[in-house]
Amino acid sequence: MKNAKKEYSNGEITVVYRTDLCIHSEVCSKGLASVFQPGSQPWIKINAASNDEIMKQVQKCPTKALSFYVNMPDEEERESPIALESGLKVRVLTKGPLMIEGSITLVNTNGQREIKSGETYFCRCGTSKNKPFCDGSHNVIDFED
Repeated sequence: MKNAKKEYSNGEITVVYRTDLCIHSEVCSKGLASVFQPGSQPWIKINAASNDEIMKQVQKCPTKALSFYVNMPDEEERESPIALESGLKVRVLTKGPLMIEGSITLVNTNGQREIKSGETYFCRCGTSKNKPFCDGSHNVIDFED
């Protein structure tokens, strides 16, 4: 299948659709039918729901065939910094690992992809025997921030 990428924007967010990753699970259309309408052209009606609703539904795509990004305003139009709530949360744990909350795709050094969901802990101290994951070794070496 040809690797095709299509983008649908409302000026504030852009939804990216990668045809080569889609398995037609219908998670998008069943979850937000006003926006995702397979069989019609264009099949993504980007103005049919709020940005928040669209971003939350896109994050549920099981293969990540759908993704999004927030369009940044021109520098002179920006009044304050923009924070993006992607659904992922990264926490730096005191004297411990990085904790990622949410679904992520981990790409190993050999290029193999692994889906992680829930909480994933990544080593910050460098002594884990199970890198990139934390195995608690920071406790043995009295790791400090």
